[in-house]
Amino acid sequence: MHDHEYDADLSLRTHTRPFAQEKQIIFSALDCALNGEKAVYASSELTTGWRAYELLERHGVDSVQALRAALGDDPHRSQLLDRNIEEAAHFAARVRERLGRAEMVVTPAPFAAPGWTQAEYLDFWEELIRTRASAVWFNEAWEYSNGCTFEFCVARRQGVPTFDALGRELTLERGIALVEGAVARLTARGIAPGRLPRQLERLRALRNESATAGVRTE
Repeated sequence: MHDHEYDADLSLRTHTRPFAQEKQIIFSALDCALNGEKAVYASSELTTGWRAYELLERHGVDSVQALRAALGDDPHRSQLLDRNIEEAAHFAARVRERLGRAEMVVTPAPFAAPGWTQAEYLDFWEELIRTRASAVWFNEAWEYSNGCTFEFCVARRQGVPTFDALGRELTLERGIALVEGAVARLTARGIAPGRLPRQLERLRALRNESATAGVRTE
């Protein structure tokens, strides 16, 4: 029972709205906390990444979709998603401690929007990084994650400062080298590297654009 003046059972209320409106509502709630300021974004692997690729090898499958089919929903969640969510939360806490708790740190790990596609999640976090992030920190092995490499592309294109898990500047050139290494290692082990080659193309294109504009990428 809730302490308000209405008798209606709000748990039975349903809402249907376009994705753009849902996104606007979520940002308005986030802005209540940010209050005009920006936050540090802590990027960490969730649905793909090094842990996912280790599970692919262990179970003899070649894609995250096949892994989920092989494991079933509950084991897939406990062996991959829950562990990644827990690690992402710990990483965000470590970033905040390193910054002296003076900065608000946002982690995408706890966020769930039933019915959203992966493209919608990426669109949401892309807008957050572009409009509400003062910096983006990347957890260890970020270069194996489709989502993290996408977020690195977004941050670098937007000019948002990027750092690795130790707080060192993560330049465009260094990021490209890390993703190149991840693609090479996965390919050598016979594992399809997901969308990493696509993100690598985008990063190289950004490097070429920066070189044309005379911007240093080291």
